Amino acid sequence: MRVSEDRALLARVLSPFAIVFASLFLLAGPSAFAQDDSDSDDTDDVVAEEDEVVDEVVVTGSRLKRDTYSSISPLQVITGQISREVGLIDAGDILQESTASSGQQIDLTFQGFVLDNGPGATTANLRGLGEARTLVLLNGRRLAPAGVEGAPFAANLAQVPASMVQQYDILLDGASSVYGSDAVAGVANVILRKDFDGLEIEDYSRVPEHGGGIDHTLSAVWGKNWDRGFVGFGAEYTESERVSLEDRPWTAGCDKHYEIDENGDFRTQEVWFSDILGARWDECRLGRTAGRFQVNGGRGGSLYYTGPGSSNGGWGDFSSLRPRTDIQSYTDSDGDGFADVSLRDFDRNGKSYSQSSDLFPETSSYSLMAYGEYTFDGEANITPYFEAMYNDFKFESRGRPPQLFPWVPPLNPDSPCNTISNPNGYDCGLAFDEFLENPAVIQQYLDTFGCDPSATGDCPQAGGALGPTYTRPIVGVVGDRDNTKTSGDQLRVVGGLRGDMPFMNFGSLDNWSFDIYGSFTESSAISERRGIREDRLDLAVGTYSLTNTPCGMDDPNAAGLRSGLTLADLQDDVIPGCVPVNLFAPSLYENGYLGDFATQAERDYVFDGRNFDTKYEQTIISAYITGDIFELPAGAVAFGFGAEHRNDDIASIPDAVAREGLFFGFFSDGGATGEKDTDELFAEIELPLLAGVKGFEELTLNMSTRYTDDEIYGSNNTESFKLGWRPVESLLIRGTFGTSFRAPNLRELYLQAQSGFGGIFDECFNDDDSWTIGVGYNAAGDDREPQVLANCLAQGVDPTLAYSNGFQSFSTEVASGGALDLEAETSESWSAGFAFEQPWTNAFDLSLSATYYEIEVNQTIIEPSGQFIVNDCLNSLTGNSVFCSRITRDLSDPMNPRITLIDSGFINREAEKARGVDVNVAFNDTFTVFERPIDLTWDITANRQLERSTLFLDDDGNADIDTFQGEWGFPDWSLRSGLRFDYDDWRFTWETRYLSSVNQDPDGVDAFSSGFIASDTCFGPPDDVLCRDYGETDNYFINHISVYYYGDMWTVGGGIRNAFDKNPPIVDGTEVLALNNTPIGYGYDVNGRTFFLNVGVNFGGGE
Repeated sequence: MRVSEDRALLARVLSPFAIVFASLFLLAGPSAFAQDDSDSDDTDDVVAEEDEVVDEVVVTGSRLKRDTYSSISPLQVITGQISREVGLIDAGDILQESTASSGQQIDLTFQGFVLDNGPGATTANLRGLGEARTLVLLNGRRLAPAGVEGAPFAANLAQVPASMVQQYDILLDGASSVYGSDAVAGVANVILRKDFDGLEIEDYSRVPEHGGGIDHTLSAVWGKNWDRGFVGFGAEYTESERVSLEDRPWTAGCDKHYEIDENGDFRTQEVWFSDILGARWDECRLGRTAGRFQVNGGRGGSLYYTGPGSSNGGWGDFSSLRPRTDIQSYTDSDGDGFADVSLRDFDRNGKSYSQSSDLFPETSSYSLMAYGEYTFDGEANITPYFEAMYNDFKFESRGRPPQLFPWVPPLNPDSPCNTISNPNGYDCGLAFDEFLENPAVIQQYLDTFGCDPSATGDCPQAGGALGPTYTRPIVGVVGDRDNTKTSGDQLRVVGGLRGDMPFMNFGSLDNWSFDIYGSFTESSAISERRGIREDRLDLAVGTYSLTNTPCGMDDPNAAGLRSGLTLADLQDDVIPGCVPVNLFAPSLYENGYLGDFATQAERDYVFDGRNFDTKYEQTIISAYITGDIFELPAGAVAFGFGAEHRNDDIASIPDAVAREGLFFGFFSDGGATGEKDTDELFAEIELPLLAGVKGFEELTLNMSTRYTDDEIYGSNNTESFKLGWRPVESLLIRGTFGTSFRAPNLRELYLQAQSGFGGIFDECFNDDDSWTIGVGYNAAGDDREPQVLANCLAQGVDPTLAYSNGFQSFSTEVASGGALDLEAETSESWSAGFAFEQPWTNAFDLSLSATYYEIEVNQTIIEPSGQFIVNDCLNSLTGNSVFCSRITRDLSDPMNPRITLIDSGFINREAEKARGVDVNVAFNDTFTVFERPIDLTWDITANRQLERSTLFLDDDGNADIDTFQGEWGFPDWSLRSGLRFDYDDWRFTWETRYLSSVNQDPDGVDAFSSGFIASDTCFGPPDDVLCRDYGETDNYFINHISVYYYGDMWTVGGGIRNAFDKNPPIVDGTEVLALNNTPIGYGYDVNGRTFFLNVGVNFGGGE
């Protein structure tokens, strides 16, 4: 029975070759027999041919041996040497600057974000199709995922030993049938050097002009080459200084409004606060303010700390900005022309502690590498080989402390609104009524509504006593949730055996060899954060006490207002050592935007660590044989067949603080635990159909297939067909077609609940047009679609009652997680192009290639955004969107039915597509200056993006098509031009990198408006024009130059990256992902002019 199953399996794997074998064997048979006859007649010729030693190589994109580096597959090669000459040494930087990379590129500027691979990771993203569809190889073998927190799934490029790299081969067509299922968008193959010559020591240093960010890479390499093999050892240490926002002129200062008006002029000055509301202001955007508290019921809005005994109402040390949000002025009690409360004093944006947060973090790593091979005497050329790599890394980033805003129960002894157990307390209802007696407030009402709100006025607004009530302090605490430390290591061991198979050389079979190897990788990492525990804070302010006594536990029905935790839910480390915490201590408010607890004991109790331990293991066993199976008139037919077993195992274990999300307002992360086995069979054949015939100097067909049996998702086949045609020797016309099957990875399968916070626009809430203060819902001003109103009702929300001062966007927790019911992705890709080398003159060399590519992925696995889920639910025409069940709301208050959680777990989407053209030009010439020969080399690599789109069909069958080409991360054109002049041992290099202009998604472009409506920097007619946020940029050029000396012993080089100190684009941060108006992750240099120096010495001794 098992024999029958094996035969059936082999038949499936080899099915694409069946017809080819059947038809070609008739052609090959006579040729093979004729070859046998000629061998016996022309012995001398055969002996002469055997005496010639031909080095055989394996080119990225194929597993077959060949005697040239030519490839039908489109391939982009970036050498480590040329990268150094333009100031790049890190593998992540090199691959992310390739023209084949597009979309959001995750680098070290991404701090404070919930990242798929965790903090400190750098990943590859070819064609903008995502890291999950980009395969990274090291010496042609998989580089295992590495990261921390959640469920890492991609290789961390920061762990590649940069000083050992010879070149980066980027395969630009789908290669699933050759390398495995996740090579959908392409393959990045990092090839280590083998050309050792004794001991080499090298230092590579970069020093930014603007300060901070100095990095050094110090390496020592020793190796020996001999005719039967080589061995190499390397050690590398890298460290990078942190760069703060204030270290760079484009991120220093603060986050500003950046708007364009109808005349095309740019504006940054806020007019709403400074001119309309009369507040002291500057160019900084209003960020998250602190140093204030709010009263349950909203009377007085936020109350800001204005100093001991200073209040414009009855709040003691606090004052209100204005009595109502629809009054377009701030209260000015002393008549000095400025508001009683200056929001800029309480805004963290632009403050020193905010500016000292990181643009680039502090990192360090060291790597040890050893690899080699040795070929034994004998006909079989048995060659054992090995690779061993160890990398240890550390990463530390510093961000901005977020707000702390817990609810404090009414009878808390420190609450200012508690008149029962706080001797200094006051009734916050009466305090607001006192505010209404303020002459400045009365005048505000008269100016806006034409009436007097005081107790004796014609529209009294007093609400009377509130009694003790809930309050919500909003403060910032030093060291709270603003620091991340990550450390880890990766061990990778490869051991293999390859050799020839002379016993297979009979009949038409020839040149057979085998390659068997096993590899094991273990990636381990831990992350540490410090922050305030919400459960401890609840206990410390009296949430669990009937009398609201801090640390009291006599109320069995109490639960944390935000966390929902009851006494029974509390962790064992919450109750012991509880210390009462005063959230109204002046030390938390005096500085406005950042403070600290009154005592060290309070701080020691509420602060805790959040720790994560992640381990990823990958084991691979692979066997492959290849050789020539028969001769065609045009040459030998090469064939290869192999099998591979892979086990992936993840154990990403959070502590209780991370798992339960116990930090205040911080994301929870359940980690991931699971494993799966993947078994694959693969085969490849290359057929030289014609050669040396007029019009067909070469016609070669390459076919490959792979059978994948995934433990979770079953089996499937992938195929690839590649055709290369040379009508003349100088012109290669090529085409490829391939399919892929990508089963969900361990993250997509096993990720437990992982959450983050993001702004969500919720149309169930009324805006100011559909709501009249003092009246309520205004149907005449409601422009929401009928299906939106109906779907809100279906969610349990009355859209005529929900109102939050006109706001419709709220910070909302969005949770994601793995799913075992996902479908596997499939894809089809094809490419067509040519490569031409000018044949007319030997005076210069000129080559040109262009390749059109198209990749379409079906049933793509995605994490839908929280906004996508809400939009799909509320806009469904039938009211039965499957996404509505992913939305959780707090319906306890009909006026405030906020979304508390959105489940954005993985789903399958219909399709994604990438389409474009790659262009490569290479020119080489030698000319003479003052009788000195100078070699000129000019290389141009470019990509023209034609399409990058996604397709999703909702439950009503409506197509949602998003296109991204020409938008951020997907410029129409990206180009790199490298010009090199070589004279004797000297080289001068000039590289220019170009990104064409990009725009926002048209649906996201704001309409022109005034500061009274949606913009911030224009008054609007009749005295001014209209404005809108700006999220575009013009063409971008950046230049790098260097001079290198390559001597027999010494290599000395230096240069300047970003030689003209080109600034990155400026955008409005509400439109484009940015830090202080500077876009990140889109390929723009945010470091500025950087000097680099490279010194290496070769002591020899490798012979």
